[in-house]
Amino acid sequence: TPELREQGKRVAVIIATDGLPTNSLGLGGDSVKRKFVNALRKLDSLPVSVVIRLCSNEKKVVKFYNYLDQLELSIDVLKDIATEAEEVHECNNWLNYALPLHRCREMGFHHRVLDLIDERALNNREVMDLCIILFGKDKFTEASGNSFDWMEFTKELSSALGKEKEQWNPLKQRLMPWIDMNKLNQMHGKPELQFK
Repeated sequence: TPELREQGKRVAVIIATDGLPTNSLGLGGDSVKRKFVNALRKLDSLPVSVVIRLCSNEKKVVKFYNYLDQLELSIDVLKDIATEAEEVHECNNWLNYALPLHRCREMGFHHRVLDLIDERALNNREVMDLCIILFGKDKFTEASGNSFDWMEFTKELSSALGKEKEQWNPLKQRLMPWIDMNKLNQMHGKPELQFK
């Protein structure tokens, strides 16, 4: 563990489940749920990213894991791609939440911006961070600077998009670019989202 921390590395723990926690006898209940939450809390003190891949739409199961997602733990609860895409679209409708991005999250790729995309609108700097994940840091001259020029960034982003293959959009059910530049520019002209 100290070696992982020194090297800035993390271990990904992926839990795929279609039900509520049970003990070794297959029995559930409130005490088993508490033990499960306590086990997650113990992992939270380690350099570990926990992903819970929810394979159920059963209401009580979804409710329990949504509750876990709200705790101040370093876990990400992911549902199927269509549901995740809907959640991302509500906050960041300019982003095509395509399968490669979903798979990165499912496999435990850890970056703060990936935790935020389905929780709130990203600010301009977070948009750039996400674009660096998608297209690479070398595509953006703004990436290493303290200042931020939105117009320059969008030029570089348009160039990067032009070199990428379109991705299947699970909401629109067709191939589309990763980013809808019109929607991105409409949303990020708002002063409260500007990077300072």
